[in-house]
Amino acid sequence: MLVECGFVRACTHDGLEFTFKPSFRRISELGDPQAIVATYAGLFGPRAELEAAFVLACLCEQEDPTPLIGWTDDLGPHAGAMPATEQILIARHLMQHGIAGKARPGKGDGKFADRFNCAEYISAARVHLGLSSADAEALSMTEFQIMFAMKFPSQGSKDRDVPSREEYDAAMKAHQERSRG
Repeated sequence: MLVECGFVRACTHDGLEFTFKPSFRRISELGDPQAIVATYAGLFGPRAELEAAFVLACLCEQEDPTPLIGWTDDLGPHAGAMPATEQILIARHLMQHGIAGKARPGKGDGKFADRFNCAEYISAARVHLGLSSADAEALSMTEFQIMFAMKFPSQGSKDRDVPSREEYDAAMKAHQERSRG
């Protein structure tokens, strides 16, 4: 389980295990592209508990996550094994990895988007990374970013530890000039 790519596993005291995957396929189940972003934003508002339960229900690999997250019926709300505050934190974690990604923390452009189109990223993974539909749908945004960066490293990127040939030649030339002078 790749926690660093957003995947989460939770266990109840009685041994039930739940796995949450912020894959493109599961994220798309949250709604249309604008609803996905609205759901993420809702995790930071007054309805965060409801939004978190919805996110966890959609991103859970098991059929019935209600023993963990609770449910609401005609009699009212029924608490699950996981406290609401933990549900909110885990839902935020899942959405961060599922739609924003965390492969390069602090490297985003800081711009807000009002929609997240999973189909575009699935298609990009298929076309540029050569993945099958099923494999592309199973990626989280963090995994997509890592794979894309490995396949297409930025030329002259400051994120690299090794200088490009041009950077090396320029540094050597500058060093030789300073050594002579």
